[in-house]
Amino acid sequence: MAKLHVLWSFYVRASTDHIHTVIDGVKRYIVCFQNKRCSCGQFQLDELPCAHALAALWHMNESYENYCSPYYTRESLLHTYEIPVDPLPDESKWNVPQHIFEEVVMPPTGKRQPGRPKK
Repeated sequence: MAKLHVLWSFYVRASTDHIHTVIDGVKRYIVCFQNKRCSCGQFQLDELPCAHALAALWHMNESYENYCSPYYTRESLLHTYEIPVDPLPDESKWNVPQHIFEEVVMPPTGKRQPGRPKK
């Protein structure tokens, strides 16, 4: 029988070494560590383990750092600021073409519907 582990309100069941089923109440989420994906969509969107992936990682006794995007590392942050950014001159010295200067940007049309957006 498969090992069932409870973390927070999640039940974690390993299907393979890389695929886990995480049960949250009545909802089931499939986490695949090989592709860094979860059926909730958050893992692949943020490129950080979602709550379901974290529960499965805890179940596997594995660190979450191996499943985070390299963009979140300290080195990546430091590389972001290694290219100098030239400051802009005073706005009165900007050379804006007339057709851009005359363009009027209107607010979005339509009214946002009340309540939570549908997926």
